Amino acid sequence: MLLFVSGAHRYNLAQDTFIVLAFVVALSAWYLLTDRKISGQYLLYLTVFVGLLFLLSIYTGGSLSLQSLIKTTMKFVLAYLILRTVGDRFVETYVNVIVFLAAVSIVGYLTDIYHLFDSIISKLPPVGRYGYEGFLYIFRHAHHPERNNSIFFEPGAYQGFLNSAIFLVLFAKNEFPRSRIWLYISILAVALATASSTTGFIIFTLIFFLFLFKSDLATRSQKTVAVGTIAAVIMVFATQFHDTLVVKLDDYLNPDPMRKGYSAENRSFDLKTDVAIIKKHVFGLGYDEYKKEFSRINRVSIKEGSSNGVTSMLANYGVPYGLFILGSYFWALRKLTGDLILAGAAYTMFIMFLWGESFYQIAPVCFAIIAAPFVYSPPPVSEERRQTIQEQQGRTV
Repeated sequence: MLLFVSGAHRYNLAQDTFIVLAFVVALSAWYLLTDRKISGQYLLYLTVFVGLLFLLSIYTGGSLSLQSLIKTTMKFVLAYLILRTVGDRFVETYVNVIVFLAAVSIVGYLTDIYHLFDSIISKLPPVGRYGYEGFLYIFRHAHHPERNNSIFFEPGAYQGFLNSAIFLVLFAKNEFPRSRIWLYISILAVALATASSTTGFIIFTLIFFLFLFKSDLATRSQKTVAVGTIAAVIMVFATQFHDTLVVKLDDYLNPDPMRKGYSAENRSFDLKTDVAIIKKHVFGLGYDEYKKEFSRINRVSIKEGSSNGVTSMLANYGVPYGLFILGSYFWALRKLTGDLILAGAAYTMFIMFLWGESFYQIAPVCFAIIAAPFVYSPPPVSEERRQTIQEQQGRTV
């Protein structure tokens, strides 16, 4: 549920019309499969969350409409209901779903690259004007047929789910045997590599360094082999990595006005537009007025808002409420990991994800991070990691 209401192409084209159905299903599952209790602390947070939104709706004169307020609240409650229903099985369930999706997407990606089964695929139902909807994969994507986007509207969105699954496998408490862990990581890494997402590669690099210094799943020699393997892959695909990382980062940091509308340059100009709006409207504009102001400054008629989920959140909701939400994410990750370094790294990677995907600033899968500390206790760090921390604390004393 968190997956399909958080960026699947079919859901995205429906413009949140499926959120009511998703909410009813989640509410029914929570009612039938749990003890139906709701955390008092969660209710308090929800009251503050909704109250501030309501005040913002009044302040913006309805630019942040009551309808959008209700949708946002439903997404947040939806995330909580799903977490309560799945309970302590969430990590294993989430990872299993993403790995299955990754395996399917790798097969779909191969059919795209080698133009397999063209006659069959052409008879599949179209997804807007973007491609053909197969089994958990969008075939022959019109905008990026050479990249693995799975069911998502772009590979940059897909990479967030892949990297989050890798992070959970490595650092969250789970019941996976070690042999399956390495199989899962291999599938996820291949799917991530074929997605060719600049942000995805940067986030994976951070996870990899975190793995080298914080994970107890591998010995020193195994980590050395992992470093060598990564280095060999980069050398073999040096051209692709250069185009994906070096060239795109340069385009982002030094945008050419003549290339306005291209991916990297577009994100750079979006950031500058949002900053201009934030300076002028510190307490937010709401959705409707933000779209008008963004189009006026950015001067791109086809765009209704920024691709940057962090700055557009501050522009839409205002700096005070935006910092409240962004601060809540760090608080939640700190509670969930029980480790300041892990929390800081996870938060950095999450902000990087939002930085390039504005759609996810109010997606249920992101709200699940804030809802999780109201469901899970103690922090779901691995037992091995917990013992290591205790041993280190004992030696320090």
